Amino acid sequence: MPEIDKPSNGNLLLAALTGEEYERLKPHLQPVTLNLGEILYRPGQSVGEVYFPRTAIISLLTELEDGGGMEVGLVGREGMVGISAILGGEMTKLATVQGAGSALKLGAEALHAEFNQGGTLHSSLLRYTHALMTQISQSVVCNVRHPIAGRMARWLLMFSDRAGSDEFILTHEFMANMLGVRRSGVSEIANKLQKLGLISYRRGRIKILNRKGLEEFACECYPVVKQKYHEFLL
Repeated sequence: MPEIDKPSNGNLLLAALTGEEYERLKPHLQPVTLNLGEILYRPGQSVGEVYFPRTAIISLLTELEDGGGMEVGLVGREGMVGISAILGGEMTKLATVQGAGSALKLGAEALHAEFNQGGTLHSSLLRYTHALMTQISQSVVCNVRHPIAGRMARWLLMFSDRAGSDEFILTHEFMANMLGVRRSGVSEIANKLQKLGLISYRRGRIKILNRKGLEEFACECYPVVKQKYHEFLL
């Protein structure tokens, strides 16, 4: 197994650990590459290992009986995927890789052992769970009540925050699936945002040109979720 240094610009949950805590986890952390569209968990599945994304981004989706679904959560370098491992239940959401990249995988037993120490990981995961639950509940309201344009702007900003970059690759088809809308609707809004000078879009590569303007265009849910994550990271 390759040597793993304590990440300074990787996963923020792991970076917050004390040196002693990280040394206890270090032998159990396995570097992995997550591919676009890869499914990490399905609803009803028990969690045998968790993932701490470094550059990868994971979507949490609700699934309907007709095969449809909608994204209700987004996890990147700020968090962990598989929070059910510490809540004592099974996965209730489909977790799929939305942005390919790297992560650190950790067995549930090793996670429990460190969590039960009652140290930094314990307190950080509890605060992170609260922030994630806020994101999920806010997303449910947003998907029902807010126009597609504002939702898409919110989603682009959230993706950018978790990617740590204002430039990333996303296709219209993928965005349509995440937002639960038709591809034509995504194309129309992307063109509008581009004409307003808020983003540029070419061959699946999106770049945020005017972040402040995009934040003003986004629905009210973005600052609510952003503030909760800001509180969690303090």
